[in-house]
Amino acid sequence: MGGIFVSHTHDDQPIADALATLVDRLFGKSVPVHYSTKKELAGGIAPGRDWFRWIIDQVRETDVAVIIMTPGSIQKPWVFWEAGAVSGAALSISEDEGRVCPLSFGVKPEQVPSPFARLQIVRGTDMQEMQTFVADLHNRFGSGLPPAEAFQVGAKAPGVVSEFIAKISDILLKLPHAVTEAAIQEWLARLDELQKEKRFSETVVIEDWLNVAFGRDAENQQRPLDLRIHRRLGELYATAGQQAAAARQFELGRQLAPRDIFLLRRLGKAYLDLDQPAKAGAVLEDMESLDPSAFKRNSENAALKARWYEKSGNVLAARDLLQSVYMANPSAYYLGDRLGQMYLQSNDLERAREIYAQVRNNMRKLREENVWTHATALTAAIVLNDQSEIGQAIEDLRVAGPSVDEMESIERGVRQVIQVAGGDPGILAALRGIEQRRATS
Repeated sequence: MGGIFVSHTHDDQPIADALATLVDRLFGKSVPVHYSTKKELAGGIAPGRDWFRWIIDQVRETDVAVIIMTPGSIQKPWVFWEAGAVSGAALSISEDEGRVCPLSFGVKPEQVPSPFARLQIVRGTDMQEMQTFVADLHNRFGSGLPPAEAFQVGAKAPGVVSEFIAKISDILLKLPHAVTEAAIQEWLARLDELQKEKRFSETVVIEDWLNVAFGRDAENQQRPLDLRIHRRLGELYATAGQQAAAARQFELGRQLAPRDIFLLRRLGKAYLDLDQPAKAGAVLEDMESLDPSAFKRNSENAALKARWYEKSGNVLAARDLLQSVYMANPSAYYLGDRLGQMYLQSNDLERAREIYAQVRNNMRKLREENVWTHATALTAAIVLNDQSEIGQAIEDLRVAGPSVDEMESIERGVRQVIQVAGGDPGILAALRGIEQRRATS
């Protein structure tokens, strides 16, 4: 078969096509170029053919293996695998290292993956280096040509190389983004804008476009890109109520930061929201193995584990955990609220009122004002049957302007409290009024 085999990613097919055109312009059909995405069946992989065997056969039967490396392609594991297979197969046949030629486009020397870092890298955008590359091809294949044709190859080379580099300049403008800090910051800014404008339903569109920009197809979307990107996407999906998508993003982030307890907590919550306590329990075990006191010192961690106990049917364990952590940290009004609700669920209204009285006093000392302090103040006022505090808490919530997701959570909690502790159903109507005003504003 002979000729040249080109190893490349799907996104880099235009470069492989341009290289095939360069070789064809110089040598015609006497030097065939083979690569997996080539449209002509004779040069590409046939349908149903074993991919691995096809690659090995190409390397064994061709004279030169060219590895195309771009900023996007070197991020993908398949490139490392295929390039390694090419290099290994080539060296098993011959000690001629010239049979394997890495051709780089916009890749810095320190970014070149092993085993090619030790080889002479040809920059495909450099006129002089590409002329040297073509001269090497001429030396390798020119001896098989008639003298007149061999002479013509040398005469045509400068013009053909110049055309190739001009074509490559256009191609590189359309290649996937390299994973650089500047590119990541640009996408983080877009996600921040989505968060600021509360356009949570558009998260999936932004993720799709991000995958297009970085050349992430269905296969390599399971590989992590950047911790900040995955955390931000996970939070946006969670706010939009798309917990499966949130869990997927947090899992990708987990691959990059497996010891990040903040991230693990978000992942565990996503699994609980998906009603998957077994997966959530495994995450909680990881958190505790990293920090044995993770559920004793932090109120959000404790609340998450208590919720997991509840989902697992162990209500007493949930209450005992909340009681223990809340007594050690009485300023954690969120824990007090959860504990009070658990006493309400067990019909212990007297104990619930004691807890909510403590919670209200502690919040007044903290002097914190946000959506959740106002929501907790409303719950406490309902349980304590304090009508003036109920009205003030509703007004404070209106001013704070909770999101749709936050309002749904608040309404759900208030509805449960009214059902157990009693209270005016008009409170729910007042809360819905806040949501309606926000929707029309």
